[in-house]
Amino acid sequence: MKVRPQFFLVLCLLFGAISTPAQNPKQALNDQFFEAVRKGDLALVTSLLDQGADVNAKFRYGTTALFKAAERGHLEIVKLLLARGADVTVKDTFYGANAMSWALDNDHVEVVKVMLEKDVDSVGDVLMTGVREGKPALVTIALATGKVKADALTPALVIATDDKKAEIVELLKKAGAVEPPAVDAALAQSFVGKYKDEGGTEIEISLTDGRLSALPTGQRPFALMALGNNSFRPIAFDGIVLTFKPDAGNVMGMEMKRGTSTNQFKRVVETKQP
Repeated sequence: MKVRPQFFLVLCLLFGAISTPAQNPKQALNDQFFEAVRKGDLALVTSLLDQGADVNAKFRYGTTALFKAAERGHLEIVKLLLARGADVTVKDTFYGANAMSWALDNDHVEVVKVMLEKDVDSVGDVLMTGVREGKPALVTIALATGKVKADALTPALVIATDDKKAEIVELLKKAGAVEPPAVDAALAQSFVGKYKDEGGTEIEISLTDGRLSALPTGQRPFALMALGNNSFRPIAFDGIVLTFKPDAGNVMGMEMKRGTSTNQFKRVVETKQP
């Protein structure tokens, strides 16, 4: 009777070992690959890719090995991964960022330069990061691609000018950046007020030191840059255009275009208490 518990213990250990599923060989290879990238072991990374490791295998939060190489600044490994077909468009599921974002966040300028050859869509992010953070090297890299859109140069110039970043201002002007149109002070003042659409969304327009800004309900205000006398866009980002509608000297409406959608806003006329 005393042997029985020991007998069952042995059986459990044996069958437990037998029933434990073996690790997927492909996953094990990919895990070794990711660890080699993390450590910056170029020779091992090359060997593992040659053995069949998936260059675009997904890891935590949907990241790939390229994210880790970009984060760590492993330039030669980044080059290798790109040459082996690493997908630069992948975004993680946590921040919604791509590998370029990780390189920018960690100030790996040479990695950014190499990745930009494959990730032209990130040229705007590279330019604006350089402008906002006062890094002429990033601005130079972005402009050198010849892929910066003309309508991105002016807001970049406004930001650099406001921040008194003379070297970056000069780089932008050489690339063709021009100042936004000047808006008459009285006209700008006439746009100040609250506007509301049919869904109840409210936007308050204010004027401070000669610059208009917009404050949507429940959000942060953003400064506006003139596109013309009546049309404006945010300085910090694109995709939105606000157009005011003067009528006989009074501004009673505003139109907001965001992507393919258009919202009409009516001016909120505040009644004075007797």
